Amino acid sequence: MSFTKKVVTTYSKSLFQNVKKLQETSTETGTFDLSFLTSTEAHKYLTTVYVLGEELSLIRSIITSSKKVNEFFQNPTYAESQKLKILSDIYPGFSVSIKSFLRVLAERSHLSLLPEISEEYNRILLTFKKSSQVKIVTASILQEEYGASLLEKLKTLTNSLEVVLNVSYNPKLLGGFILEYNSSAIDASILKEFSLFFNEI
Repeated sequence: MSFTKKVVTTYSKSLFQNVKKLQETSTETGTFDLSFLTSTEAHKYLTTVYVLGEELSLIRSIITSSKKVNEFFQNPTYAESQKLKILSDIYPGFSVSIKSFLRVLAERSHLSLLPEISEEYNRILLTFKKSSQVKIVTASILQEEYGASLLEKLKTLTNSLEVVLNVSYNPKLLGGFILEYNSSAIDASILKEFSLFFNEI
């Protein structure tokens, strides 16, 4: 494991554990009242491991969606305070937890790691929710009844309570599908069968 990967993993795990601990010690267990939105203690109720995941995803999207913004955050010649100010200006309503975390990253000149931290945090979150992310590429639109059946099979296969299914379409497959899960792929497409057939000839 590279040094950067270790740093990213450490940040992600500690952030998750701190917010989870805050969530568990909160006086309100699982209930939410709209009056909390105007409360000075709002961050205790609003900051959950899920909210933090959404906030990190927003940051990741703003950094990775533009080549110029990505280069700005990767460039060490720009001050970390500038980078932090840009994030604060774009997202002024962030939770206290994420604002504190961003300040820590800025002090250590690690704001450029935010996209990787977001990805790692979301992996931790999926494990915590006993959820799996599965990508499927099909030749045609997946019909609803097949999709529901597929989700149930995937829950059993992945031993998950929830499966997040990312579906994309590629008519070049001619039929069948390609399933990707945990760095593994199952290619059950007609295109693959044709390729194997022609290779044997």
